[in-house]
Amino acid sequence: MLQQTILDRSWRVLILEEHDKRLVGNTRVVEETDWQDYSTVIQRLRQIPIEVVVAKPLVESSQAVELMDAAGEVKAIWMLRRYDGVARSNIKRFGLENAYHDLAGFCENDPLDWRSRGSSEETRSTIKRLVGEGVSPLDAAALFWWARNRLYFQQELWRDERIRILRYERTCDQTKDVVEALSSYLGITLPVSKAVSRTRPQLRSEKNSGLHPEVERLCQELWDSFDGLPEL
Repeated sequence: MLQQTILDRSWRVLILEEHDKRLVGNTRVVEETDWQDYSTVIQRLRQIPIEVVVAKPLVESSQAVELMDAAGEVKAIWMLRRYDGVARSNIKRFGLENAYHDLAGFCENDPLDWRSRGSSEETRSTIKRLVGEGVSPLDAAALFWWARNRLYFQQELWRDERIRILRYERTCDQTKDVVEALSSYLGITLPVSKAVSRTRPQLRSEKNSGLHPEVERLCQELWDSFDGLPEL
């Protein structure tokens, strides 16, 4: 949303898609989104003659600090959306089985699966236990949200001045304020009116999320942990 709704409204910004060869190289794997070694990627990006280059490191969340260190002068955003909304969106977009597929690497301790990369033993054992007890597709999708957002805390990213949290719901509901804050953060003026015209207020999550009580507790506690941390 941040890229296609706000950032691509400016001619001063270039957005690289997930499979761009400047990021992943000349891979023959269609779904390959792992970046090549960071120094090579950053060197390519610095050769692009435009003020701001934006790339979404889809599978690199567990290496956020390493990636920022390689980039040098960089501004990063940790996009945060409430777990129940993410879980429902996951099911709607990718179907019922995908949520279980996302958790397979945690249960099997697969070192090659980007989804579980960098996760703590506590994260893995919790997911493995809950999956073993039986969870719904919605629960599985919410657990994946929980696992991936725990990486923010594992890396202590709140201590890093180069990264800020941006809430999805705020982007939808207070687009003008977000665009102005983002303009200040990036050091360029982004077109407010164009971004506002492309967003709609976010519907509030239902009181009953439909999640297993323990999954709900884990996700709610993590969601609450983001309160008061550095936001855009």
